[in-house]
Order: sequence, then C-alpha cells, then structure tokens
Amino acid sequence: MRKIIFIFSVLLLSFSFIQCNSKEKALNKKLEEMAANLNESAPVMLDQYTRFEEASVVQGNIFRYRYTVLNTSNADSLVEHGLQSLKENIGKEFSSNPDLRIFKENNVTMEYVYNDETGRIIRSLQIGPQDYQ
Repeated sequence: MRKIIFIFSVLLLSFSFIQCNSKEKALNKKLEEMAANLNESAPVMLDQYTRFEEASVVQGNIFRYRYTVLNTSNADSLVEHGLQSLKENIGKEFSSNPDLRIFKENNVTMEYVYNDETGRIIRSLQIGPQDYQ
C-alpha cells in the first residue's frame, strides 16, 4: 500500500510543473506524460498480492490506474480492505501536502481498477475532487 501511495504522490507532485496556454490541453498532455512514465516500469509487483499493470488517461482527464490481484483465493475481500486504506491515505495526503494544490485546482479524478488473474474486474473506484477537497 505504501508503494501505491508513493506512486500517487510522485504523480501529484508532477502537476506542479504544468505551464499552460490552454489549461485543459496542457493538463491532458501532462497526465499523458505521467502515465507514460509510470508505464515504463510496468508491470511491477507492489506487494505480495498487487501488481500495477498500467496507467492511462481517459476522457475528462481521469487518471486511471489498473492493477491485478494475484496469489489469493479471496481477491474481492482483499481489494475492499485495500481500497478503504487507500481512501484514508489520500485524504490525509491532500490535507497535509500543499504541493497537491494544483491537482485540486484542476479537479482531476483518479480511477483505480482492480482485476483478478482472469481479467475480471473486481472493483473500480473513482476518487474525485469531492473526496479530497
């Protein structure tokens, strides 16, 4: 879980370098660059059960993280527990880290998609401005 938060923090700090003529296009370009940078090291095991597969940007500047849950017969329960921790940590990070202001100012939504080993979607979670303001 700490690796997930670390990756998340690196992404958010990258927003501070956005200089935009067209705010929306510049934001989208920066998100695309961030996703490409993350994907250079993918796939990567984050812990015993979670493999980061890829990051992408979907319509509306939603930053999507895709994971696969491995090595467990109860992937649904494992993901539910992990998502609760993720929500709590994101809230703490936004309330304590002033470098994340640009993320908040652009109302970027993050989406976390967890699949099992067969590719079935276990859970998808969106965290938007209402969750971290």
